Amino acid sequence: MKKSETTEQIELFQWAERVKDIVPALALMYHVPNEGKRTNGEILKAAGLKSGVPDVCLPVPSGGFHALYIELKYGRNKTTKEQDAYMELLRQQGNETAVCYSAKDAKRKILNYLEQDRHGKLHLSECIEAPWIAGKCDGVQMPGGMFTWPECQKCEHHMPTKAERVIKENMKTVNENFKRPIIKTIIGLSNGNSFKGTTMENALEIINKNLAFLVKCQELDVKQSAAVLSVAMDAYYAGKGGKENE
Repeated sequence: MKKSETTEQIELFQWAERVKDIVPALALMYHVPNEGKRTNGEILKAAGLKSGVPDVCLPVPSGGFHALYIELKYGRNKTTKEQDAYMELLRQQGNETAVCYSAKDAKRKILNYLEQDRHGKLHLSECIEAPWIAGKCDGVQMPGGMFTWPECQKCEHHMPTKAERVIKENMKTVNENFKRPIIKTIIGLSNGNSFKGTTMENALEIINKNLAFLVKCQELDVKQSAAVLSVAMDAYYAGKGGKENE
């Protein structure tokens, strides 16, 4: 099929269908079929058909906007006066509008729109591009390669890394108030970071002492503590290697 607005729109919605499990908001995106000539045009107008309505609507709030409307063009095609006027009315009502000239351009706009409320979080494009195998995602690795980003770890499709599995299996009965700072420190070590004002060596020693305390309190047994400490030591060396390569 020769490339046109129609083929670009088909590509856009095929993409949305493929990644809607990763970006659930895309399941709500729809096309408004207002273009083209019809033999029953007068009847359709009486039933609500309007000139100028944008091609694509994503009825999801983000960045202070109620929804995103996209007019999809191709080649040298320009927006009509009716389209410009309708999009201006949409903007006045608190919606974001855009004119895109390809499916690629529209994908970029949609992801940028949804990113507005994800300050400091993993970019959706990185999440979409993460490796999937048999319905499971390996996630996007953090520096050091031992752990994935927090959003990945919370995802129902995520396949945990070896380090994540060891920590989860051996600390599943530990109180969250004790478990959370230990895991955070181990992840920090793997990234080459430590507590503010402390060295990585001191951070590793603090982890060791906290694990020993949990054994004493019978929150962990010796074998479980050793397994978690082994991950912490691997994280330390991974972080040190990253530091040396900087």
